[in-house]
Amino acid sequence: MGMSGFICQDKYLERTKRMTDAELGRLFRACMIYHARGEEVELDGRESMAFDFIREDIDAAENAYANKCETNRRNRSSASKEIETVDNDREQPITPDDNINIIKTELKGNKNINKTKKRESDPQKRFTPPTLEEVAAYCRERNNGVDPEKFIAFYASKGWKVGNQPMKDWKMCVITWEKRDKTPTNSSANYPVKVLPAQQYEQRESLNSMDEIRQRMLAMMNGGMDTG
Repeated sequence: MGMSGFICQDKYLERTKRMTDAELGRLFRACMIYHARGEEVELDGRESMAFDFIREDIDAAENAYANKCETNRRNRSSASKEIETVDNDREQPITPDDNINIIKTELKGNKNINKTKKRESDPQKRFTPPTLEEVAAYCRERNNGVDPEKFIAFYASKGWKVGNQPMKDWKMCVITWEKRDKTPTNSSANYPVKVLPAQQYEQRESLNSMDEIRQRMLAMMNGGMDTG
């Protein structure tokens, strides 16, 4: 047995109240022998009945004590191993290779930190195609007459690229369209207008038709005056 004694509980007084002093003495001696040596003394009658429930309490207390001792032993063993590991680490000398590895690890960590800070401080954001409502609102703000639906359809078909490069600022593209739409396209402007050969032919034919109509009107007017 592990414990140096057993507990005589208050409940025993009620359960042994009908026993004589002699019976209690034999019962108490039997309990001490069982706890100290693990031997059971032969008892009769009320002594035997009382010994049975007291023995259960003794066994339960012994098991709980043994479990507690085992837990404490494991905890002490684990703590001792941790201390031994720390001591071993302290005793191992640091080699030049260890110093190089430590420096490399620190440099790598600083490099990753700098990359993270650069990403956080970089004001440039990833381009997101505008919605039709956004383009329409911007065009209304500038009062430029650019067709938002046409603008969206054009660049969506090109994968939101300007030439071969991804678009970075769609508002600048709207301004480009705005300037393009304001470029003069007739001869009354200050800029010369290039006339293609086909356009020259159409203009020549138009002038010939006008001359013919003018001549016919003059002939009719002259003829009307002669008859008058």
